[in-house]
Amino acid sequence: MNSLLKSILYSFVAGCLYAFTYPSFLGTGWFPLLFIALPIFIWRLEGTETLKQSLILVFFYNLGLNVTGFYWIPQTLREFGQLPYFISVILGALFSFILQPHWWIYGFWKKFRPGWNWYSERGVLISALILTLLERYFPQQFPIYAGSPWLHLAPYLGLAPILGVVGFSFMTYWVAMESITQLSMRKFRSQVWIFLVIFVGFNTLYPARNPTNTPKLAVRIVQANIGNFMKISGEQGDDVSLDVITKNYQKLSTVQNGFVPKLIVWPETAYPHPFYGQQSELSPIFGETMKSQNAEMLIGGYEQDTSKTIFDMIESIYNASLLLSDDKIKASYHKNILIPFGETLPFGPFNRKIVTMVPAVSLFARGEGTPLMETKDKFRFVTPICYEILESNYMRSLLNQYQGNHLIVNHTNDSWYGNTAEPYQHLFLSKWRALEFNLPIVRSTNTGITSVIYADASESKRLEIGTEGTLDVMVPTGSGQSTVYQDYGALPLYALFLFLILETWIRDRKNSLI
Repeated sequence: MNSLLKSILYSFVAGCLYAFTYPSFLGTGWFPLLFIALPIFIWRLEGTETLKQSLILVFFYNLGLNVTGFYWIPQTLREFGQLPYFISVILGALFSFILQPHWWIYGFWKKFRPGWNWYSERGVLISALILTLLERYFPQQFPIYAGSPWLHLAPYLGLAPILGVVGFSFMTYWVAMESITQLSMRKFRSQVWIFLVIFVGFNTLYPARNPTNTPKLAVRIVQANIGNFMKISGEQGDDVSLDVITKNYQKLSTVQNGFVPKLIVWPETAYPHPFYGQQSELSPIFGETMKSQNAEMLIGGYEQDTSKTIFDMIESIYNASLLLSDDKIKASYHKNILIPFGETLPFGPFNRKIVTMVPAVSLFARGEGTPLMETKDKFRFVTPICYEILESNYMRSLLNQYQGNHLIVNHTNDSWYGNTAEPYQHLFLSKWRALEFNLPIVRSTNTGITSVIYADASESKRLEIGTEGTLDVMVPTGSGQSTVYQDYGALPLYALFLFLILETWIRDRKNSLI
């Protein structure tokens, strides 16, 4: 077997191993595999001589990640677009080109970077930072950062509110690159291992904690377990489907079990009919539900762009989160980050034709900004929809638009993925936002997994996949104080990097004088 074929095999296996650090069909994930998978791949990537070879290895690494971690994509394409199995598999394989785009850019960087000793301690530090920044600023459809698997160590992640997941990615890349460099050079360099011990030690000694002296908000989360095609039928105006959906949600929202909710939450696009801004005349089910429970409601639904005609269904409807209070819409948030091929299409004038061929694809209008969401009792929150919660930078912008937030509510509909690993992966990655911002997350889904994620990344009990019911939780709210990461983003990481570079330079200077 020639060298390139060996490198392809190693890269593919490394991608598979990396996928298994996350929840998958083999279980909840194994953190130590992170420090096997990445060194293997970087070792083979750094050993390539041409740009073509580098890009080939990047593809096979992503292909390994795809077939093991994202095996659910073809199934989803079949469910979502009613595509033949063979076509779904081919399209699923093509996702390998976009899963982790930062590696493609790094392949070009490796080829054209300036001549220097990139295997020195400073060179490895700079390479680790470059990989971290590429990962952070080149958008991923499903962000699986190198730092994300550290979540397995929660709550012993005390640096998360300071460095964010980006800081843990930098630590991961640094250790991975130093590992293969030291093995290749057969030379031990202590700096990275000393700092790794300090890094792990700090996270362990100062773990994430849940607030103990803050008010609690009584939240009822409804999981109605509505099937995809009944949901679509209701949205298209079928009266029978609409009646089943609304009555089911109302029944679950008003269950009498001794719990007194102050906020009732429905999942993403739960209500089939569109709303029309704050002047909307609400369906009686909302007034009856709020009156019977003496509670406000936060529902996932659709909101019409009133600047466009209701007969133009292309990019005129928002995927929305709506806060209902006193028989009116108090505030509504419109989803800003739309999912390609699910909520938007990149084909310009051909979009309308494609929608007629694949009716499950929606062409939503893109929202901008966020309103002030606040209950009568002055609990302030933001409402990212679906995958928006996976975007750490975006979540910072949401929380910083209005300070003093007490919780996050995430409306989600993972029903298209069935009983696969995707809902578990989505939940796993969402927990990073609780750690970064020291806030609880109320996670409301149509078909599971519904739960409350606490500030230390632990969970309440769950409503599992494929179940119907309500989850009543007294949610310990955040203090309203922003974290270091929320205020400064990656700046603490840059400060840490400069400290490490300076320490390395001073040590090298001293050694040169001996």
